[in-house]
Amino acid sequence: MRMRVVVGRATLACSALLACVLSSTAARADTASHERAVALFDEGGKLLESGHCDTAIPKLRESLEAESSVGARLALAACFEATDPQNAWRILKEAASLAATNRDDRVVAIEARASTLEKTLPTFRVRVPTALVDEAQFELRVDGKPVDKFYLRSGVFTAAAGPHQLEATAPMRHWSATVVADVKAPGQARVAMEPDGCPPPRSDAIAPPSEPVGSSRRALGLTIGGVGVAGLATGAVFGVLALNKRNDIQAACGGNIGSCTAPSGSLDLDKQSERTTATASTVAFIGGALALVGGGVLYFTAPSPTSRTGQLRIGPQIGQKDASVSVLGTW
Repeated sequence: MRMRVVVGRATLACSALLACVLSSTAARADTASHERAVALFDEGGKLLESGHCDTAIPKLRESLEAESSVGARLALAACFEATDPQNAWRILKEAASLAATNRDDRVVAIEARASTLEKTLPTFRVRVPTALVDEAQFELRVDGKPVDKFYLRSGVFTAAAGPHQLEATAPMRHWSATVVADVKAPGQARVAMEPDGCPPPRSDAIAPPSEPVGSSRRALGLTIGGVGVAGLATGAVFGVLALNKRNDIQAACGGNIGSCTAPSGSLDLDKQSERTTATASTVAFIGGALALVGGGVLYFTAPSPTSRTGQLRIGPQIGQKDASVSVLGTW
C-alpha cells in the first residue's frame, strides 16, 4: 500500500512537471511571436514614415502573420490608401472589427476613417436581417466570392463601378439579386430568403400498378362466401349431433317419444341438450346461408374495369320460423 501511494505521488509530480514544461514552452513561443511581430511592425513603420511603402508592406504583412494586430493593419491601410483605396478600405474594416473585439478605444476613429474613404469609392449597400447574420450556415457571395460576416453589420461594400451579382444561401433557402456599385448613387438590396423550390416530379417515374376496378369487392365476396360455407358446415355438424341425441332419446323411450316409457323426468336434460343443439344448427345454417348468398352477390356483381360501379344493399330478415335475405341495388 505504501508503494502504491509513493508511485501515485510520483506520477502526479511528473504530470505537473510536464504541464509546466509545456505551458512554459507555449509561453515562450507566444512571446517569440509577439516580439517578432513588434520588431517587424517597427521596421515597417519606419519605412512608412520615410515614404518607402513598397518595402514597408512586406514587413507589415509578416508582422500580421506573426501576430494579428490593429496597428499593423492601420499602417497597411495607410500604404494602400493612395494606390489601392478599395484595399485600404477593406483593411480598415478588418482593423475596426478586431478593435471592437479587443475593446480597443481606437474603433471609433477607425470607423470614421473608413467612412471618409468610402465616400470616394463605388459602393453598394446590402441589408441583411440580424437573424440571418447570426445563422452559422448563412453565406453571402459577391460575384461568386464569399464575404466575411463583419461586412454585413454595416452592409456597405466597395467594388468596381458597375453591376455585381449577389447570392445568399442558407439551409433550404436561397436569394439572389443584381446591384450596381456607384460613387454618387450606390445601389441597394435587401436579402429576403425564400425556400428552395422542390424539384418537379420525374416524368419517367414508374407509378405503382393500380388495383383493378372491382377486385376489392370480389375479394370481399369470396371472404364472406367462405364464412358462409363454414357456417353451413357448422350447422350440419350441430344437426347431426341433434339427430343423434333425438335417436338416443327415442331409444330410451322405447322407440316412441310420444308414448315414452322412461321414468318421468329422467330424460329432461337430454331433451334440453337436443333442443339447444338443434337451435345452434338452425342458427348456423341461417347465418351460413346469408353469408354465402351475400358473398356470391358481392362477387358476381363486382364491376369490371369498363363497367360502372354499382350500389348494393343486402338486408337479412330473420323471423321466428323462417329466415330470408333481401338484395337491393343497381349494377
